[in-house]
This record gives sequence, structure tokens and C-alpha cells, in this order.
Amino acid sequence: MTIMTSPAAAMLSADLRAKLAPLLRLQASDNDGERANASAAINRLLRKHGVDWHDLTAVLLSSPQPQQPTRSTWKRSDGPVDLPRADLIRLLDTVEQRTPGLSPKSVVFIATLRSRAYRSTIYLSAKQWKWLQDLAEAAGIMK
Repeated sequence: MTIMTSPAAAMLSADLRAKLAPLLRLQASDNDGERANASAAINRLLRKHGVDWHDLTAVLLSSPQPQQPTRSTWKRSDGPVDLPRADLIRLLDTVEQRTPGLSPKSVVFIATLRSRAYRSTIYLSAKQWKWLQDLAEAAGIMK
């Protein structure tokens, strides 16, 4: 299947894509108002850059997004931390895969972290980071 793209679709700059990414993720929100506001913001951004939803869809379907490099090893650290989205998601996925018997409290904690993963960098307090490191250590990911 060949996706036809308009010349305008080529104008989806890295900056525009970065602005659209969190808004597109908000389309999965359980909150109707968040979804509506995100859609309106997407419409404004697209219009401002001279493209539309057809162009956006064509770009999304035509080329895979490059994978961001992620950490392959994890070491304990103290204090708060800012984690790139890709690193956090990979860590959460691995903890869940390797620890099938997570406590209900830990499951809620991981779900809460996932809900914040629409940001490019996720801030974890010292307490949150220690808890995640403890889970990762129990899963055999972190030393």
C-alpha cells in the first residue's frame, strides 16, 4: 500500500512533531475534555503550519519514527531523577515482564508513572526513584 503525501506533509518539522506528540497521546485520555482540548490544539498547530489531518496521517503512516536510544544497563543512584520517556517505559515494561506477582500498590505506582509518560522527560522524586529502583532490583534489572 502506497501512501500519497502532499508537499505540505513534508513541512512537518521536528519542532512541529515534538509539539504534536504529547497532544496525540492525550487522545487516549479517559477524560473527554482533555481529548477535546488536545484535538483543538492539534487543529490550531496544523493550521498554523499550513497542513491538515490528512497530511499528518500520511506522514505517520509513511515512515516509521526513529527509535530513541535507551539505556542497556541500570545502576542505583540517590536523589531525584529526570528520566527520558523511552528509558522509563522500557524500565517499566521490563519490571512488569519479569515480576508477575507485583503487589497491588506497585501496580498502581507503575500505572501512575505510565500515565505521566506522555512527557519527553519524567521527573521522579527521590522516594519514587528509590521505589522504582527497588522494583527493578527485585526483577534483576538493576544492581
